[in-house]
Amino acid sequence: MITPDALIAKFRQALDEHWGYIWGTAGEAWTEAKQKELEKTTDSSRAQGRKYGNKWIGHTVADCSGLFSWAFKKLGGTMYHGSDTMYRKYCVNKGELNKGKRTDQGTLKPGTAVFVWNGSNYSHVGLYAGDGIVIEAMGTIKGVTTTKVSAGKWTHWGELTGVEYNSEFRIHNSELNGVRERKTIRKGSRGASVRECQTLLEQAGYSVGTYGIDGEFGKDTLAAVKAFQQDHGLKVDGIVGPKTWAALTEGRGGDES
Repeated sequence: MITPDALIAKFRQALDEHWGYIWGTAGEAWTEAKQKELEKTTDSSRAQGRKYGNKWIGHTVADCSGLFSWAFKKLGGTMYHGSDTMYRKYCVNKGELNKGKRTDQGTLKPGTAVFVWNGSNYSHVGLYAGDGIVIEAMGTIKGVTTTKVSAGKWTHWGELTGVEYNSEFRIHNSELNGVRERKTIRKGSRGASVRECQTLLEQAGYSVGTYGIDGEFGKDTLAAVKAFQQDHGLKVDGIVGPKTWAALTEGRGGDES
């Protein structure tokens, strides 16, 4: 059986390695030759890949359910490549979500799949990683990224066949981020430190914008940092240094970034 923390760690790997999204893929290297072949197709389902797929040349790519298929394979299991069938046939327990909460009042466990119902099928899937965060292969423009489970698009949950949900969930997202010594970050920074900062800001009630916790320090994250600094008596410069990290993690203010 696969443990939830092992499954989440694989998704976190894809996130940290900046995987891209190409429909129909499940953890393969995207090359110029593959992109040229894709651009010869006329299938409407491949339109986004034809238009934006060039950005993922040199990256590993997967689509939403392909990321699950890859992760399960790496962990010695198997998972169907297709989100609708995943929900209908490969969930041992399942139900509806309302703003990130199970409607049956049960606990949404880390490692649970979350789905989007579009009125006719379960068209998209992501992985709940705990702390209100979903890791997903979002689409060709964004690739593998994070969103909030409370975002309105997530309508259903499913505990997957082959995952031991009764095992102890040992890995906290901050540990999965791989952050040990927090770096000073600012607008333009990317990566695990930015994701941790964004997570802490969201948890403190400061929105980091439409794209959520995506590991990219853009204008929305900058605005959230400045608002946090203003409210906590910090130098308002938008730079997350030792003092701002301390305030985010321990609630301490100060006069430096």
